[in-house]
Amino acid sequence: MTSRWRRFAAATTLSFAAVLTSCGPSPAIRAIPLEAPLLLRMAPPEGQVSRYAFSMETSIESPMMPSTADPLATMAWQQVQTVLSADDGVFRIRGAVDSASTTLDFGMPMPGMDDLLPDLSGVSFTVDMDPRGSVLRVVESEGIPEGAGVSVESMLQGAGHSVLPEAEVSPGDSWMVETPIEMPMGTGGTMSLDMEFTYTFVSLADGLATLSFEGPMDMDMDMQGMAMTGSGTLSGTLVVDLVEGRYVSQTSRQNMEMGVAGTSMTVNTTTTLELMPDS
Repeated sequence: MTSRWRRFAAATTLSFAAVLTSCGPSPAIRAIPLEAPLLLRMAPPEGQVSRYAFSMETSIESPMMPSTADPLATMAWQQVQTVLSADDGVFRIRGAVDSASTTLDFGMPMPGMDDLLPDLSGVSFTVDMDPRGSVLRVVESEGIPEGAGVSVESMLQGAGHSVLPEAEVSPGDSWMVETPIEMPMGTGGTMSLDMEFTYTFVSLADGLATLSFEGPMDMDMDMQGMAMTGSGTLSGTLVVDLVEGRYVSQTSRQNMEMGVAGTSMTVNTTTTLELMPDS
């Protein structure tokens, strides 16, 4: 069961990171008076290269596992994003993961479990996106380890819904984003995830826009006959550089009540995504 949850966490966090690092408002916004409503759109220049550091920590509260203050699972990697082209409102973007590391600590000896952790080093994908950040198509992908048990195409297309508002917004305005995800999980397994977020344009200062998001999550997963369900919330903050047209940082916290094989547990996950200097 823990291996299955690890695969689910790897899939959802990688897809969420992919979407967040692949969209940003237009640099042309700096010519608009700051008091006016802004049309947030993706318009990164061709050739732009950004390096992001991503980290995740997951802890589980369950009567079936020993209590510990340390996280059960940690994941970290660096992701390089390159804008290959920008033509007619379609942006071709390549993302590549390197310097990845993953740890799993049950608080007691679990022989062989380290071999189940996927190595995300070398994972890469190229996608076409529209000005609001939606994934139009997955051009190519490679490097996903067999043990990860996920489809990159399903993951990216499922998570690639618009996060930017359809209309102009001012600080204090909010908009809704529904993000249903359907993807295979291993041999014969499936996972569906329904998320409905409220995004809020919090503030604008020195060319940096701060957005917050929060909303419910519902998950159903079937892994080779073992059903798992979960519900909870996800909340966080994004900081966007309106001049550079890219994200500066993202933090999130996910809390889910999970049920599997007649047992229940609370899964808490925190993530951070930061633009590294000199990128």
